[in-house]
Amino acid sequence: MMVWLAMPLTALFYLLTRKLARKVKNPLVNTIMLPALAIMALLLLTGQDSTDYQTGVRPLSLLLELAVVAFALPLYQQAAKIRRQLGPILLCCSLSVLISVGTTLLIGGLIQAEPELLASIATKSITTPLAMSISQSMGGIPAIAAGLVIIVGMMGAIIGFPLLRLAGIHHPEAQGLAMGAGAHAIGTGAAADVGNVQGAFASLAMVVCGIATAVLAPPLFQLYLWLTH
Repeated sequence: MMVWLAMPLTALFYLLTRKLARKVKNPLVNTIMLPALAIMALLLLTGQDSTDYQTGVRPLSLLLELAVVAFALPLYQQAAKIRRQLGPILLCCSLSVLISVGTTLLIGGLIQAEPELLASIATKSITTPLAMSISQSMGGIPAIAAGLVIIVGMMGAIIGFPLLRLAGIHHPEAQGLAMGAGAHAIGTGAAADVGNVQGAFASLAMVVCGIATAVLAPPLFQLYLWLTH
């Protein structure tokens, strides 16, 4: 793939998938997953180097930071609701991090996984830059952490809302918190498509869970190492 084609092809795949998603109400028609799979297939078929593609879409990567900052708008719009429920929100997000990291370490201990791998997996439910940084500080592999974050985010965006409805969770604030805590930025994007309230609370959960993971994951991991060695 020529470098100059990378960005228009990415935009084209995204716009086509978004148009399809509006017509076909199916969680598998995901505006992140399908374009990503299409780009991967194209790179494999043409034998092109992925670094050329990354160079071509560099302007889009720079816009990602602005997109994350834009999540502040729904937060501002729902500020009054958030202030009234701040205590329960912080508690829920902290418990979410403890469950996510704790179950990872517990299952990893049962199957005797390597500590390096566990350090890479434990940060799977927070946004990519934080996950890479925290996992590296614990001795993990940032590339594995980043890959798992993307997989978890896509899974959350696809099955998150159907699973919440199946569990009888229809409250928009609860849906948003669950999506932001479990599927970080990708889940937050999916929540914003459903409604402003879901998007705002998902944004908040994403931020709080990222901070809580940075605080709680390293000592939990050290405790795991102490107990198992």
